Order: sequence, then structure tokens, then C-alpha cells
Amino acid sequence: MTEIAALQSPDLPELTAVELAGDSTELELSGALVAREAGGEAVAVRRVRVRESELRGLVLDAGTAAGLSLVDARLDGCGLSNVDGREGLMNRVDIRRSQLVGFGFDRGEVRDLRVVDSSLQLASFTSATLHNVVFERVNLAEASFMDARLEAVAFVDCRLEGTDFRDARLSGCAIRGASLDGVLGVESLRGLRMPWADVLSSAGALAAALGITIQQE
Repeated sequence: MTEIAALQSPDLPELTAVELAGDSTELELSGALVAREAGGEAVAVRRVRVRESELRGLVLDAGTAAGLSLVDARLDGCGLSNVDGREGLMNRVDIRRSQLVGFGFDRGEVRDLRVVDSSLQLASFTSATLHNVVFERVNLAEASFMDARLEAVAFVDCRLEGTDFRDARLSGCAIRGASLDGVLGVESLRGLRMPWADVLSSAGALAAALGITIQQE
């Protein structure tokens, strides 16, 4: 299920298989296919620029990679946990079965992103701009969208316990298959679309956001 009809997929050319150099601190790829075995050694980089490429099983070492850029990219089974890509760009990106726990993208720009069956627990999109994004079966527990601008963003069957939307600005966004219980900044979700069943399961959180006291029968 997708709420975003206009979501654009990565536009990839014919790809060339590439082996990564073990001593490089820069990941600069264009038209490349990088396929690594699961459980392989993490790659330490401080600059990431990936365009028109597919990454399979690539794990990046934790650290700062400010200005991280993924354009027309597919990631499958990858690891970007605790990578700080603040002030970066993601455009026409598809991420599946990947671990991005603690991933940082503060003040970044995100357009046409799909994330499926992955973890973004404790990730931060503080003050970022997200447009045409689908999170589907993604663990977003304790992730931050504080002061972010979200336009046409869908959260489908996601974990949202502790997810922080305080001072976020939403337009054309939807949540389906999740409760708002435990979500921070529920009052900032004005205009959100939700199925009736999810609204009912979120009644306590919505009442608290409106200052309604629940009276026991």
C-alpha cells in the first residue's frame, strides 16, 4: 500500500560492478553496483556521494559524513547505523531490509524516498524537509522529526513509540496501521490522515493533546 501516488523510483542506467578500496575515506559512486556479503567488514568513510547506483550488503562505519548525498540509488541489506549525514540530500532513493539505527540527517533534504522493512530507530530528521516519502514497516521508535517539514509523507505499519513530531509542519501526510500512543508532539499532527480504526486506538493520545481528561465510568 502506498499513499503517495507520485513517488518517483530511482532511475538507474546499466550498472558496472565495483570493488571498494579498503583505504579510501570517500565513497564516490556513479553507475556502480556494489555487492558485499552479509556480515562483512564495515567501510569507514567520511564523504558519501552516490548517484545512479545500487548498494547491496554495504555497511558503513559509524561516524560523521556531513552532506551525505544519495541520488537515484537503491540500497538493500545495507547498514548506515550511527552515520551522521546532516545537511545532506536524498532524491529518488529506495531502501529495503537495512539498518539505519541512530542515522542522522538533520537539516537535510529528502525527496521521493521509500524505506521498507528497515530500522530507523533513534534516527534524526530534525529541521529536515521531506517530500514524497513512504515509510513502510519501518521501526521509527524514538526517531526525531522535530521542527521538520513533511509534505506527502506516509507512515504505513510503522513503529512510532517515542517518535518526536514536536513543532513539525505537516501537509498531505498519513499514518496507517499504527497508534499515536507514545508519540511526542501529537498536537503538531494537524491535518494528518488516519483510518478510523487507528484514530480509535489513538484516542488516549489525541485526548491528551487536546487537554481532555478521561472520566472513569
